[in-house]
Amino acid sequence: MPLHVRAALPQDAGAMARILNEIVEIGGTTAHRGHFDEQRIVDYFISPQLGISCFVALEGSQLLGFQSLEWSDPDWPGDRLPADWGIVATFVDPHAHKRGAGRALFAHTSEAAKMAGVSFIDATIRKENTGGQAFYQGIGFTDYRDGPETISKRFAPL
Repeated sequence: MPLHVRAALPQDAGAMARILNEIVEIGGTTAHRGHFDEQRIVDYFISPQLGISCFVALEGSQLLGFQSLEWSDPDWPGDRLPADWGIVATFVDPHAHKRGAGRALFAHTSEAAKMAGVSFIDATIRKENTGGQAFYQGIGFTDYRDGPETISKRFAPL
């Protein structure tokens, strides 16, 4: 069955929370440490204050993953990014890796970034998340910052 990508809807929040909570339980691939309920998924990913887009990848009716893009936060306490940068977050069901969900999602996210006027997309990945690093490298992101626990990559959505 082919993959289908569409904008995330509030009714997707339960399936999105299930995926993210499983990733949190496995550990080592996300900076998130706490579990998400449906409202927290809506607030963080589907309709955050600085949101640009949030897409879901489906195979039939099964949600395989989601990807959000939001503007950088000018009030972020750590390493601030320029105001015209976007920050991407990708979460794919651990049982659905290597099925093309991440690439399909990014095709839509990069188009949304272009339309919004994003200069660069930041992906900050935990160092132990070698799969995530390889994913972002494979779709054209390049390293620009190396932190104690993370590597930051960027992509210019020309």
